[in-house]
Amino acid sequence: MATIQFSGLASGLNTSAVINGLLRVERRAIELLQQQKIRFQAQQGVLTTLSSKLASLKSAAQALSLSTDFSKRAASSSDTSVLTAVAGSTAAIGTYSIVVDELAQCKSVQSASFTSATATITTGTLTITVGSSNTTLTIDTTNNTLAGLKEAINSSGAAVTASIVQVAAGDYRLLIQSKHTGTANAFTLSGSLTDPGGSLSDTAEVQAARDAVFFVNTLKITRSSNTISDVIPGITLTLRKASSHPNGTLEPSDPSATLTVSSDTAAIQSAIQKFVDAYNEVVKLINGQLKLDPATQRQGALAGDPVLRGVLHRLRATLSTPSGQETTFAYLSDIGIRFERDGTLTVHSAALTSALESDPLAVSRLFLKSSNGLGKRIPDMVDEFIGGINGALTSRHDGLTASVTSIDKKIAREEERIAALEKRLLEQFTALERLLSQLSAQGQFLSRQLAALNVGRS
Repeated sequence: MATIQFSGLASGLNTSAVINGLLRVERRAIELLQQQKIRFQAQQGVLTTLSSKLASLKSAAQALSLSTDFSKRAASSSDTSVLTAVAGSTAAIGTYSIVVDELAQCKSVQSASFTSATATITTGTLTITVGSSNTTLTIDTTNNTLAGLKEAINSSGAAVTASIVQVAAGDYRLLIQSKHTGTANAFTLSGSLTDPGGSLSDTAEVQAARDAVFFVNTLKITRSSNTISDVIPGITLTLRKASSHPNGTLEPSDPSATLTVSSDTAAIQSAIQKFVDAYNEVVKLINGQLKLDPATQRQGALAGDPVLRGVLHRLRATLSTPSGQETTFAYLSDIGIRFERDGTLTVHSAALTSALESDPLAVSRLFLKSSNGLGKRIPDMVDEFIGGINGALTSRHDGLTASVTSIDKKIAREEERIAALEKRLLEQFTALERLLSQLSAQGQFLSRQLAALNVGRS
């Protein structure tokens, strides 16, 4: 049955205001709990962000720990119309003068003219010889057309390709060429289809097989291909332009280019910069927590928490420790990475480039996992804070989660207690109003009775 509220009709009191005032006093405990919950949640937010930034730092360090970019080489040609080059990590740094006299090319022959691609040819055999390999085709009534011969050649497995070229209207020719360049890959044709009386009797060579001839620092070299990877160790050359009068000799008019092999520092510098940026993000977050906000005159949510200073101390100690192996560069400062006054790092590009060019292997030992470099020590250190359930940040975050859960339970209990108190106060004030109303009615009754007695006496 619902409680009837008289709202001070009998007493003249504003009972709703009185009850609400009493409840506000009781709710002060809930407000304090909610403020504490907000502080804990703010601390959780900082810990979550810090954990994320530490994970990014770990990833950046691991990328360096396994990187092969420290030994990368770059090859550049002074004239890419003459030659281009790609350098592997084993290429020696240096400069080479390269002159190209002849480009390698494949042998190519053409047939006599036919009126169409489906023109009929004689039947017989065609033997294709490449080096010591012979492939014999049989042309019979099932495939004795120009197109049929083309398909038979291409499906034979011989190291040649065939195609039909329309030179002009009613002038179709079969073009056969080697699959690979160089004199060693030249081919010969034999069999009844190449006899004087056959349909291919006018087969003629339109391009002879040729080897590439070029000079490296005046040393003459011959190869069957224009892509060469067995002359300069670690370098793959691609020849693109030959002399207008190739004769196998070195002449001033022959196309030439200077090949320069150097350290390719761009990739590793980028990876190192990402590592430095990730480190600085962690330091800036921690500094922001410790710094006094001019507007609020307060520090961050975790300013007094020792876990922040613990992270900062361990990071600086890890970066300040020399590499596990004795190297030319023992500290980050040796390669141009230096601490600033606020604890962040700055990369001095000129010093880093110089270090990478002078001794990339020594630079790599600062980072590589195999040499107990930062690529191992930073991930190990980060795992102390965010690795599994025992990580310091993880444990701290879990503790705050438990505290927030506990506060929620306390708030729920307080809400239940205050709801019960409100119900009890309403019942008590309602009973008071009823009692006062009854007393008022009795008083009025007695007043009327006394008034009647006085009238009777008069």
